[in-house]
Amino acid sequence: MKKERIVISVCVLNLNPCYDHWVIIEKESPIPNVLRGDKVVKLVDGKGLNIGRVFNTLGFKDYLCLNIVGGEVGKIIESGSRKEGIKSKFFWIEEENRINTAVVFEYEKRMIMINEPGPHITNLEINKFISFFQQNLKEDDKLIISGSAPQRFESYHLMELINFAKKKNCEIDVDIGGTWLKEIVESSPPDILKINSDELKVAFDIDIKETSKVNEFRKKNHIKELIITHGKEGSWGFFDETLIKATPKKIFSDYSVGSGDSFFAGYLYGKEKKFPLEECLKIATACGIANTLHYGAAIFNKQDFKDQLKNVEIKKVVL
Repeated sequence: MKKERIVISVCVLNLNPCYDHWVIIEKESPIPNVLRGDKVVKLVDGKGLNIGRVFNTLGFKDYLCLNIVGGEVGKIIESGSRKEGIKSKFFWIEEENRINTAVVFEYEKRMIMINEPGPHITNLEINKFISFFQQNLKEDDKLIISGSAPQRFESYHLMELINFAKKKNCEIDVDIGGTWLKEIVESSPPDILKINSDELKVAFDIDIKETSKVNEFRKKNHIKELIITHGKEGSWGFFDETLIKATPKKIFSDYSVGSGDSFFAGYLYGKEKKFPLEECLKIATACGIANTLHYGAAIFNKQDFKDQLKNVEIKKVVL
């Protein structure tokens, strides 16, 4: 039987996938130091898989997630991805993927997220993964880089992937933080950069409200589209001489785990559909809000999304 070839236009890097375990506690425990869960939500996670999940919800299928997996948790991630229909390929390493645990104290409207450190990857595994990546990335694909990586996978390894992609004439769209963020922006600027306002301040010492400085930063680093999320205040998109603000009219929940991934996926979906920039931001914001309606990252349905489109206000400003 001939193996089916997966045709894609968007390649999503998911270097550090995980398995999420949410425990929802509806009322205070009468026993000190003992928590009894009322509901449990289990799902595969990692920014790339969350993007794939939202793509599926919106009906976009021309993508492929490249995942690094290992151990028994890796098997769960592979099985869960296939069960959800998240289009994926898997590169296997020796060490086991992480399990992240969320404890939601519903009666107090708060939660605790416990993230494991994740696996170590060997130099040999890194070299093999780079070959795996090069075999799967095609000319003129869009490369989405989102999230963290296994321990020992360094920034120069990521730069090798980016440089290869640029030689393939690929668009580079990025949503990462920390030291990698600054290095990518300064060494090999992406076409689209999605960042939150806190990361902008920490990494580049720029306040989102200093719009002239933000736009100068975008121009200086040759970033075509700079998208900054700003919590409950929505998002700001900086483009050539134009600032577009997308603001939620109503916020339903403070449970925002996965909202950034959902937002980014919505924006990328709009770009793939060649919608106007203001429509892309509107879709992105609606996805981010819809994510807060349910427990778990990127867990919402098409109707949730459609309902929230009416909950987004768009404003254009000439810079």
